[in-house]
Amino acid sequence: MSKLLDTETLQKLRQFFRNFPKIDLGNITLRDMRMSDQEAYYKYLNHPMVSQYLSNEDIPKTEQEALECVKMWGSLFYNKQGIFWTIADTSTDKLIGSIGISSWNFFNRRAEISYDIDHEYWGQGIATKALSNVLKLAFNEMMIYRLEARTMEGNGASQHILNKFGFKQEGVLRGYRIIRGKPTHICMYSLIKPDYPEMLLNS
Repeated sequence: MSKLLDTETLQKLRQFFRNFPKIDLGNITLRDMRMSDQEAYYKYLNHPMVSQYLSNEDIPKTEQEALECVKMWGSLFYNKQGIFWTIADTSTDKLIGSIGISSWNFFNRRAEISYDIDHEYWGQGIATKALSNVLKLAFNEMMIYRLEARTMEGNGASQHILNKFGFKQEGVLRGYRIIRGKPTHICMYSLIKPDYPEMLLNS
């Protein structure tokens, strides 16, 4: 972490990185990513209903690639670069999705948030519950001021969730990613702390 950070921010970040923040949310638990998550991670990201909204680089082609992804995302917290949670079914501890914060710029208090859910668990409010709690953590404990999110132009479900929490669409990044061989437009969203509903921030 940069020596240019003010004392309060530096102390908050040191406190945050002391222990991985496991979050118990009743039917789901946000926990540390484990190597044992690789099989479930591989299967749900490769399902057509999920993969249609992901770029090729985000879809592991083999379980070995899935293992490397899990290890990479899981290492962010311990390398003080970001944090990724497994969204686990509390009753079975099985991975059913993931949510995390990456591209974390400590000095500018800016980061990117991303999430995905196994299609079998869509429509149950899981992404909403996970995102709500991660946003509170980001703004209250991680000293983040601006969170960015990117979605494919046609991903209406994800955009609906972002809108629900006050994210603003800042524009369309034209041809930003090559997906399935085609240049694809990506919508850029952002949420800054003053725009996040106070009732949610303090709940």
